[in-house]
Amino acid sequence: MVANTWHEICIFNSCFVPAFSKSWKDRIIPTENGGIIMVKRFATLCLIVILATFLAAPYTEVAAQTAKIKIEAMSPYRLSKMGLSTRASTSGLHVVGKGTYVYLSADTTGQAITSFAWSFVQKPTGSNAAIDNPSAQFVQFLADSAGQYIVQLTINGSSTAYDTMYASRYVGVGGFQGVAAQFPQCGLCHSGKVTKWVQTGHSRIFEEGIDGKLEGGFYLPSCMKCHTTGYDASPAANNGGFDDVAAQVGWKFPTIVPNSNKFHDSLVVPYPQLAQLATIGCESCHGPGADHAGNIAKIGVSYDVGVCAQCHDAPTHHMVVRQWELAIPHATMPSGSHATSTSCFPCHSGKAFTKWLDNKSNPGYTTSDAGYPLTCTVCHDPHDATNPHQLRTVQADSLMNGYVIGDVGGNGRLCMNCHRSRYKANVKVTQWGNYFGPHENPQADMFLGQNAYEYGLPIAGLTTHTQLEDGCVTCHMSAATGKATNMLGGHTWKMAGPDSTGTEVDNVTVCQQCHGPITSFDDVKAAADYDGNGKIEGVQTEVQGLLNRLKAVLPIDPATGEPVNMAKDSNLVKGKPELMRAIYDYYFVKNDKSMGVHNAKYTFAILRAALGSLTGVQPNDQMIPKDFALSQNYPNPFNPTTEIKFSIPRAAHVQLSVYNILGELVATLADGELVPGNYRVSWNGTTQNGTPASSGIYFYRLVASVNGSNEFAITKKMMLLK
Repeated sequence: MVANTWHEICIFNSCFVPAFSKSWKDRIIPTENGGIIMVKRFATLCLIVILATFLAAPYTEVAAQTAKIKIEAMSPYRLSKMGLSTRASTSGLHVVGKGTYVYLSADTTGQAITSFAWSFVQKPTGSNAAIDNPSAQFVQFLADSAGQYIVQLTINGSSTAYDTMYASRYVGVGGFQGVAAQFPQCGLCHSGKVTKWVQTGHSRIFEEGIDGKLEGGFYLPSCMKCHTTGYDASPAANNGGFDDVAAQVGWKFPTIVPNSNKFHDSLVVPYPQLAQLATIGCESCHGPGADHAGNIAKIGVSYDVGVCAQCHDAPTHHMVVRQWELAIPHATMPSGSHATSTSCFPCHSGKAFTKWLDNKSNPGYTTSDAGYPLTCTVCHDPHDATNPHQLRTVQADSLMNGYVIGDVGGNGRLCMNCHRSRYKANVKVTQWGNYFGPHENPQADMFLGQNAYEYGLPIAGLTTHTQLEDGCVTCHMSAATGKATNMLGGHTWKMAGPDSTGTEVDNVTVCQQCHGPITSFDDVKAAADYDGNGKIEGVQTEVQGLLNRLKAVLPIDPATGEPVNMAKDSNLVKGKPELMRAIYDYYFVKNDKSMGVHNAKYTFAILRAALGSLTGVQPNDQMIPKDFALSQNYPNPFNPTTEIKFSIPRAAHVQLSVYNILGELVATLADGELVPGNYRVSWNGTTQNGTPASSGIYFYRLVASVNGSNEFAITKKMMLLK
């Protein structure tokens, strides 16, 4: 609320006086109404508040529209879509090669912008650079001279933004192929990075191509655009790139001979400085470095996918970025108050994740790390080939219940660092609060058969697919075929979705190796009729049926149509631990999102146990019996509690009742639909009315019926002895 008068701003209730230090008390004067007025410094503060009050409204209105400039990365794919396929791709960095194009756009996210005005504030002496369409949202200019370019954008005639770009020349790696680094080459200062980088595929790809060592021995001059540094055949781009130096020294693309040494003999030996550009070197990803010399403003460092898209977004052969564009966004930040919360790190920020991998005990997060999605360089280290595919790690820490992941999952352990529950289930089920459950995406826990609430059953470690060499990667990155090619699998990581015709399909290519010629995940049949609808269906259908049954006995939030999981609903679960446990397991399965595919055994086990916990009938194990059976209670005689076990080979309505020697009903232990399985139920020696039963002989009777017809009935005797 904004104060309306000087008096309202400066008068405070006298109850605040004790909170001030003595020095503040010395500066206050009591008022007639018991309030206080602070003099001198406080009066000045009041004046500032008043001025801010009057100025806030118009300032806020202007600031609502904010000019933002984005340097656009232009991949071969994007250039071809714009009819510019003859141009060289660009990285989106603020450092570019002299004579190359710079592409800019006005970021209009969340804004209603009606006009754009682009102009140069500064450009190098002698430059004739011109912005092609200064009133458009997307513009371009040719950085025709080396030096600094400062561009201005004004939107709606009011808000203005500036951005600075540098055009420079390429100098090569330095220290590559045994050639000593020279100033200002990268290897002179960054020899440690270069030493690691030379082991990567990026450093060797051009050499292997020239030597005829790539698969099939097939290699063309067109490959040089991506496999060398600074290649741009445009006459304007005379900037020391590979094509420029090759022309100067007279090197020609050779005839490819399988398993030769032409790279060394025809390039490295006669042209050692050309060799420093004959690779995907530092400047391919960081921009030309002739003017860097330690000045970080004149070199580029970016996690943006555009850096890799220069080469990996070139259909039809290089489709990684096309696939990534179709992927479900990873590492996106939550909205609202969590938008810049470091508590959501490392998994909701690609940049924070790399910091965490570098130093897990003290990653040094900042709020500016927010907003970095999962891009190529988050999972892959451009400088280090220690791990397969240059992955940053192939290890994962223990799950929250203490389970050590170990060697299971191969390369998929990278994914497990984030795709796991944030909580220990046995503790979390006692702590109700907002978004109650295992947090989103507990796939690692599900895959490994760990960390759901297990009701004391011996089900931890039940698994279905841990034999897969690379776990998550084996399936989620398996290449789809037919009309789903590049639409599923690969770097989309998607196992289901639309193919090129828009038809929803499952990527079952890798599944067929074990499950035969299936066409969908649900073609894999469950072992039994787990959901009790009288039919043995596909695993996913059976899991959905169990979820529906569990949901039907849980309190529902009318706003979502799902079981309650917010703090506002605490009264619905207060004093009912069985509800909290069942809700937790419901969301454990729901948030896994595979509907049993990741681990059918564990999924069925926890859902059946959760259902049983709400009916008093618990699964005894995970076996499906062949026959109906009722076991002798144990202990017998008993006081005060005994356990009764029984078996149901197919879905049935089950009644388990206790009678006295007069045939009178004493207690009903079970009365409802049960899916096939072995069960156990306890009787604590109390009657239907909750009063203690007297000592004596009792009979317990099991009746199982299907479609109203009795299938099985048996009675046994037990003794309560007090």
